[in-house]
Amino acid sequence: MMTRRLLTLGTAALLMGMKVQASEQQRQGHFIRWAELEVEPGKMSEFQAVAHENAAASLQEPGVMAFHWAAEKGKPHQIRVLEIYRDLHAYRAHLQSPHFQRFAEVAKQALRSRRVVDARPLALGAKPQRFSTSAHVRVAELEIVPAQLAGYRAAVTEEIEDSIRLEPGVLAIYSMSLQDRPNHLRFFEIYADHAAYLQHIASPHFRKYVATTQSMISSRKLFEMESPSLAAKVP
Repeated sequence: MMTRRLLTLGTAALLMGMKVQASEQQRQGHFIRWAELEVEPGKMSEFQAVAHENAAASLQEPGVMAFHWAAEKGKPHQIRVLEIYRDLHAYRAHLQSPHFQRFAEVAKQALRSRRVVDARPLALGAKPQRFSTSAHVRVAELEIVPAQLAGYRAAVTEEIEDSIRLEPGVLAIYSMSLQDRPNHLRFFEIYADHAAYLQHIASPHFRKYVATTQSMISSRKLFEMESPSLAAKVP
């Protein structure tokens, strides 16, 4: 089996001056934040250029583990961002970097709206490899029946572990809960291509997950993404 990492993940705030409220879990492990951005249509090219520059430069920082973002298909100005830091100190160091400072100045003018939230890991897996620009990315927003959260966690952990272990085309599945609403989940999924995604949803372990969890999920929103920018350290 390929080397697999189950990660404690988080997204990062994208503008300077944003207040960071870190839990004790985040202070002790990887720092996690999730962002949902809307870019001004006329600023899209400028935003993408500086965002790519920031992501590439940030991966040179020892405490930055990954930058992943993608646009909602058919809505190129709606962007989801997942960022991974070694810990809170690494995140704070990143905010002081020259490349982030440049990004923050552009983002102040380019963003129409932003929502950034703290998140906690549920079950997260990633193969240690570089991501292709042809990767197929999907985002999911789920709400779990609160009394069923423990059962859901067990089922999704098993499904993600099996997917990473058994399917070459499943590159990463990151699942996390919003810190202030633990039964509201976010998924950022990366497949080698669309065919790998179709193979995944036809797999026995995914069908088992669906059958096990269908009564646990009270609402579900699924998004196909496009124009992904995927960057992570490779061991």
